[in-house]
Amino acid sequence: MILGLDIGGTNTDFVIFENGEFKQIGTFRTEEVLDRFNDIVGETVAQVRAIGVGIAAWIKDGEFIHAPNLPIIPELDFPRPYIFENDANCFAFFASKETGISNLLGVTIGTGIGGGIITHGEIYRGCGIAGEIGHTYVGGDRHCKCGKTGCLEAYFGGWSLKEFEKEPEILLASGEIYDCDGFEKFCIVLANAVMVLNPEAVAIGGRIGSRLQVEIVEKRVAKYLPTVFKPNFFVIEDDYAVAKGAALLAANEFSLD
Repeated sequence: MILGLDIGGTNTDFVIFENGEFKQIGTFRTEEVLDRFNDIVGETVAQVRAIGVGIAAWIKDGEFIHAPNLPIIPELDFPRPYIFENDANCFAFFASKETGISNLLGVTIGTGIGGGIITHGEIYRGCGIAGEIGHTYVGGDRHCKCGKTGCLEAYFGGWSLKEFEKEPEILLASGEIYDCDGFEKFCIVLANAVMVLNPEAVAIGGRIGSRLQVEIVEKRVAKYLPTVFKPNFFVIEDDYAVAKGAALLAANEFSLD
């Protein structure tokens, strides 16, 4: 039995992975549990053999270096073998397994915007933090929580939509999200990433991304691409995808089923 966690900017999800199947344990508000993960996990690990943690943080050489959308970076200390990985990398790994595509760009849109790159079935990290397309410069003077100005996330992340537009749930329900300037910027950034990486597929998830209409995203991105660059687009409609990806990564790391 493997425990998978997704520590996001707004929500923290728990899943169990056992015998090739996932079981959803629950979702908590991150701000309410951020300083007591060790205690919460300690209450559930009697049958757990390993733990995988996906977290909304930049990780390099096994160290947390920045977490723009978390008030603090939790100190992880679990009584079982564990690994931690950037949340978008966990999502991309899960999406690769789910779709059977080994060369893939995964993009999460939730509180912030994250990106994960899968090549030949493995996470590509570059020097450690490859894939952070949410902090690609798109212009303008909006300040991002990462400390820069003009990041994509400052126009289309959940926190920025809420601040400058409307609640994301309202924008999605009404379809207004596709008329936002931030959505156009998102599609341009995604097109640029496709040009650079030429992936076989693009998978989109997160609590905002998973509710986008894939046909609209694909059509809008195509405006900015030569016709020879045409990846498959998927929307992964699973709010627990990051936690599941973290569990799968732990299974690989510790050679567990």
